[in-house]
Amino acid sequence: MADDYLEFSVLGDRKYTRTHLWMQIVDKEEGTWKIGVSDCLVKELGEIIRVVPAEVDDEFSEHDVLLSLRSMDQSETFHSPCAGKVVEVNNELEAQPDLVWDDTYSEGWILLIKPHDFDEDQLLTADEYIESLQD
Repeated sequence: MADDYLEFSVLGDRKYTRTHLWMQIVDKEEGTWKIGVSDCLVKELGEIIRVVPAEVDDEFSEHDVLLSLRSMDQSETFHSPCAGKVVEVNNELEAQPDLVWDDTYSEGWILLIKPHDFDEDQLLTADEYIESLQD
C-alpha cells in the first residue's frame, strides 16, 4: 500500500508563517503585504467553500484573528503574525471562495495589510517553511 501524500507548491518569492499563511511584500515604501494561505494547508483542508476575512480599515494586534476558511469538512482560523491595519480585502472570494483552492498564490490572495513595526525576519523562507512541515 502506498503512503498517503499531498501534492502542493511553495513559491520562493513569498515568506511564510508557521501557521501556514504566505506573505508577499507589495509595496516596500508603503509597507503593504499581501496575505494568503499556503497551498499545503489548502490541499489539506480540501475545497474551500467560505472565506471570512477581517474587514477593510480593521486595526488588529498580533495574534488577533485575521481570517478563517471553511471547507466541506473543517474550518481553520488564522491569527495575525503582527499588528497592523487591513488595507484591502479580495472581494472576489465572497462569490468565488474556490479561488483559494484553485489559485492560492495569485487570484486566491485574501488580504492586503499594512503592518505596524513588523520584523519580517520572523517569517520563514520557502526552504525554511518546507523544513518546518517535516516537524
